[in-house]
Amino acid sequence: MNNVRELLARLNPTVARLDGAAGGGVVELSNIDIAGALGMVPAGIGRDLLELLHGPDPSRGDILRVLEGITRMALEERNRRSKDYADARATWGIAECMARFNRDREERTVRHLEILKARVAIARDRLWPERLEERMPEIATVAIGYMKGERLSNRERATALWVSESAYRQVWVEIVDWLLTQLVEAEEAAARAFAKAVSQKAA
Repeated sequence: MNNVRELLARLNPTVARLDGAAGGGVVELSNIDIAGALGMVPAGIGRDLLELLHGPDPSRGDILRVLEGITRMALEERNRRSKDYADARATWGIAECMARFNRDREERTVRHLEILKARVAIARDRLWPERLEERMPEIATVAIGYMKGERLSNRERATALWVSESAYRQVWVEIVDWLLTQLVEAEEAAARAFAKAVSQKAA
């Protein structure tokens, strides 16, 4: 089978057939086999996406679980960036104060302070909006749509987020693109783990 994800859509039939067994034969996998293989995939947003996108019709609980996972991923990254900025400011501030206390204006000290100040600026530029959670329902909807194959333009994404296209490009495009990259990688990793587990069941 070229795409093992297709097996998830067959959980409703009594038996799913997996082509490609040794010698060109066919291995029959029951629903229990497929569900068992899926259970061997590590829990998390990757497996949740795999089930949502390729399994039988999802329940509301399945959808909410994915939305929660997407929101958690984005807000944790927002918080990490905020912490990086706070840490950079603290490191620079302490070094600046100590240099003043010691009246140290040596060239290497000044150069070190300039490096630390530059790191503060870099960390500040990487900050995400503090009120990111207010846009997460719309961002998560765009993300799930992308995972389903929707390819919206920046203008269409801006409309979905209820912001102007210029605001989207200035603030939100980085967030959406980062999130989509993480989700695609997580789903692909889950699909690889599922394929491995299916192979073991078929052996």
